[in-house]
Amino acid sequence: MKNIIVLLSFLAFGSFANAQKAPAAEKYPSKCASSASKCDAGACAADCCGPMVKLAVNGLEKEGVAETTKITLGAMAGINHCSTCAKSGTIMVKYNADKMQVADIENAVAKNGIKVVGHKTDFKIKGLACQSCSNHLTAILGKTEGVVNVNKVCHMSGTVGITFDAKKTDKRKLKAAIHTTKYKVVESKKEAPAAATPQS
Repeated sequence: MKNIIVLLSFLAFGSFANAQKAPAAEKYPSKCASSASKCDAGACAADCCGPMVKLAVNGLEKEGVAETTKITLGAMAGINHCSTCAKSGTIMVKYNADKMQVADIENAVAKNGIKVVGHKTDFKIKGLACQSCSNHLTAILGKTEGVVNVNKVCHMSGTVGITFDAKKTDKRKLKAAIHTTKYKVVESKKEAPAAATPQS
């Protein structure tokens, strides 16, 4: 028993020493991160990482494709962070808009045998009180030009997830479609001042 306690103490001390020698994690990761444990794991929320695009894709579930895609994107100049989720068919990329465009990211993804079916966005919504409200908003968004799929409308969390064709619509138009109903998009604190400016 005494030998086991000594051995465990030795192992614990060794682990502590190795942890002290490990290099500090980058404040803003520049390589693509793995999201094996859950969707969007390790996603960088720092504004300095640049704009983010969430791509809805088919083919990410094939063996090795998600990892190959992360390696391909991580090697590109201008990609600040990326993560993949095969379960939801999503690739999230933060990029430097001065060095690349979204089309460059889509082309790189397509070269890995993945089909981009649209862009994804989420909104926080106020006014969704029941399942009937969720069904109503789902129907409205489903008829909106450029909407590929209404991924979720949840009255309990007050969230909406949409996949859309970026050539036919954008987030601003989707917000406008939501605002034609009694439900309203809750603007993030960062966007609030811009929304408060007087309209001409």
